[in-house]
Amino acid sequence: MMSVKCASFRSAVLTFACVAMAAGCAGDSGNRGIVRVTVDGVSVVSNPAQLGAAPTLELSDTILRDIGGLKENEADEFNHNISTLSGLALSDGGLAVIDQFRVHLFDSTGQQVAVVGRAGLGPNEFVGLEDICRMRGDTLIVFDQRRVSVLSPQGEIVRQSTVPDLSVTARGCFEDGTVVSQSFSRTEPDSVMISHAVRRRDDGSILDTLGMHPVLATRGIGQFMLHYAHGQFLYISDPRRNEVRRYRQDGSLDQIVRMADKPRTMDAKNAQRWLGGAAPMAGSGASAFASRSNKTVWPFYRAIKVDGTGRLWVRNFPEDDTAPDRWTVYDTSGALIGSLDIPRSPARAIANPRRGYPSTMPGQAPELIDTYGDFVILRERDSQGAAHFVTRRLLKIDQETLQ
Repeated sequence: MMSVKCASFRSAVLTFACVAMAAGCAGDSGNRGIVRVTVDGVSVVSNPAQLGAAPTLELSDTILRDIGGLKENEADEFNHNISTLSGLALSDGGLAVIDQFRVHLFDSTGQQVAVVGRAGLGPNEFVGLEDICRMRGDTLIVFDQRRVSVLSPQGEIVRQSTVPDLSVTARGCFEDGTVVSQSFSRTEPDSVMISHAVRRRDDGSILDTLGMHPVLATRGIGQFMLHYAHGQFLYISDPRRNEVRRYRQDGSLDQIVRMADKPRTMDAKNAQRWLGGAAPMAGSGASAFASRSNKTVWPFYRAIKVDGTGRLWVRNFPEDDTAPDRWTVYDTSGALIGSLDIPRSPARAIANPRRGYPSTMPGQAPELIDTYGDFVILRERDSQGAAHFVTRRLLKIDQETLQ
């Protein structure tokens, strides 16, 4: 198996102070140290810590499907050199991939069934695809800088709209095809910025607002704050707090998923690498985060994803350059399912390294692209640097298929 560690889940008993409010407070204790309460209609789920615990999930050795790699005809290949090469699973087990100027569609067996797009600003053209999401019925939306394009399940571009003020969007989209744009303001020069979340139709017209939420700057700890629209909900992760909040489309808070991991001290080298330095950035809100301690601490998580079944995947920061890439997954109720470690490749030697700089480059773990049912789609690279989208089965550590 890809994960070489094998240990039972380490549970932790949590306590949750339940303060009675006007609407009352109901709670129940789940298994494995998971505590659930409901406060004024908001589900609050407290989960045990996972940092330092052995993984409880692993990936099969067998590759069930491999899409990509080098081809006889270079035009049939993905653009392997771009960081935005990504994709998502379709409801029938197929795969959609964006690679800068094109959208590729594959069926469940891995056969390519459609390719659409080319470089340009005209109809059926893209400048640089940045994100892709799925509506009901496998209708797709792709984001191309300030343009939004809708594709049919067959890969035909239904419409393209230019939205001048769609410069900052949440990742993903709602199942009805609406997207979230953000505008920013702050009350004081060094206060946390406020995001005004606006729900828009795919033609850019405003449908309604989803309220105001704190947001951080694009540098430092703020780059790991994420707004993620999926299904009927907007997920907001604040790396200063060990929780992810889920909002309904009317802007009301629906769920808070909390994790019991404690802050970790961050050394100067990692602070420079990940945050651009240990000192908080003015106006980023990081000063409020750092004020609890004189030490720089790690953000609580690096990224989040929501898969087609509504499971929340949280990406943690590695302990060091040799540690695996850890993802922790929670079900739709907010309860912990388990954690998955994706091993890194070996470190690579750097040709002609500069004096005083490292002579090796840390190995990279395959990128988790999407999951559906018991399957995980990873983006891996072969020895020639070509990208492959491979599908493996997700298993419990005791070799059982994940239920």
